[in-house]
Amino acid sequence: MRIHRAFLLSLVLVVRLGQAQSLPAVYLNDQDEATVPDSATHYRIVDRKNELLGTYAMREYALSGTLLLKGTLSAIDPPVRNGLVTWYHPDGSKASQVHYHDDEASGLYLGWYEDGQVSQRGDYTDGQRVGRWITVHRNGQKRSEGRYNAGRPVGEWRYYYDTGELSAIEMPDRQGKPLALAFFNKDGSPYMGRVRTRELPQFPGGEAAMLSYIARTTNYPRTLRRKGITGNVYVSYTVGEDGRVEQVRVVQGLAPDADLEARRVVAGLPAFEPGREYNLPTAMTFTIPIHFSANFSLASGLKPAQVPPSEARAAAPDLEE
Repeated sequence: MRIHRAFLLSLVLVVRLGQAQSLPAVYLNDQDEATVPDSATHYRIVDRKNELLGTYAMREYALSGTLLLKGTLSAIDPPVRNGLVTWYHPDGSKASQVHYHDDEASGLYLGWYEDGQVSQRGDYTDGQRVGRWITVHRNGQKRSEGRYNAGRPVGEWRYYYDTGELSAIEMPDRQGKPLALAFFNKDGSPYMGRVRTRELPQFPGGEAAMLSYIARTTNYPRTLRRKGITGNVYVSYTVGEDGRVEQVRVVQGLAPDADLEARRVVAGLPAFEPGREYNLPTAMTFTIPIHFSANFSLASGLKPAQVPPSEARAAAPDLEE
């Protein structure tokens, strides 16, 4: 009987962490709900209660073993975050952090790029954004600035190119939706194209062309064919501000050869037209299932149908649910 790879991984981790008296791993889906290993996207490790502090140290990992976040819980069923929670980039550098009180984000939120440059900062009160928030381009130039009231953007919001020129002005209504929106070219002239707050990256030829590319270039490994293994490998990738695919990683595997093949296919995707937010090229992260089955033959040429990618959730505390 074949044992799921992620289950084996959890057994190894529990043994390794035994000296720290950790509780058994809890598998979670993309909604952070407990699930079985075959349906999980990540898992949580919680240490036994620190009787002196009355808290539990916890970490969450991708199924590949990559650290996603760590923090402190005051209760584990259901989990209640109290204290500093830190998220991490795939390379291990800090991505963001904020303190929690009774499972609500409270206080200063900071985000960083992989090189340690600040990407975002602002404040939370009772789990909602409040006060002035700013985001920053990778080169240190201001990217956006505006204010929140009880989690809703208010007043005038301004967005800037990485060279400092104004790219957009937005006035949200009472529900936080755009009431007035204007885009500008780098020379300061009004932008006359379609005005939308957000544009997803576009694969050359569109989504159908992307799925066709994946179907054409995905090979069904012989090791899987011999064992009759079928299923999906879920791969996360980021389309950068320049449109190139980067930060490719397997978030839910199937078998070693399938995982390697899925990663190869996604890493080889040609450059996209980059996504944009408020007229600014913007890096966006997606997850796509790469399907493996024995439907291909030289006679029929059939390939398993592939499924469009879905956007990964942002790490901001008010966007986790």
